[in-house]
Amino acid sequence: MRKFILIAALTLPVASAAAPLVSTDPFPEPGSTVYVNLPAGAVEITENTVEGFGLFAHAGSDQEVLLASQYLPRVLVVEGDSALLEMYTGGNACPVMFAWITYADGILRSSGEFGTCAEEGDYVVENGLPVFTLGDLEDESAAIAYRYDPATAQIAERPVEMTR
Repeated sequence: MRKFILIAALTLPVASAAAPLVSTDPFPEPGSTVYVNLPAGAVEITENTVEGFGLFAHAGSDQEVLLASQYLPRVLVVEGDSALLEMYTGGNACPVMFAWITYADGILRSSGEFGTCAEEGDYVVENGLPVFTLGDLEDESAAIAYRYDPATAQIAERPVEMTR
């Protein structure tokens, strides 16, 4: 019997200053299904039991993307038609990466994984697009800002100085 986890949609207001973003939700149980409620419908995320690694994200009757993660993700934020996922790699040197999923107009897309291995970052919406900034673990004074475009599911990276 599968256990089900319902992730409620959380929408952050447009922010002028970056806010720290870290999940306080419990980790999903192995073998369960993570539901992400987006305006176009629910996205179900399950473990890939066929190949033994990764996750399947399903939406609608025929939309599916593969996510690179050892374990089920936690949802950090829902922004419009997209959700930012915290993805666990299963390693110690780089335990966490991130990915955006977008479900709109009947199409499910993923940004693919991104990150610096930092476990928390700052979140802000700039010019209508979400930006997640993560510290550079090799240079404490540096960070990388990841700007997500949900229309194309593309990430644009830019180096920035840490403000914390």
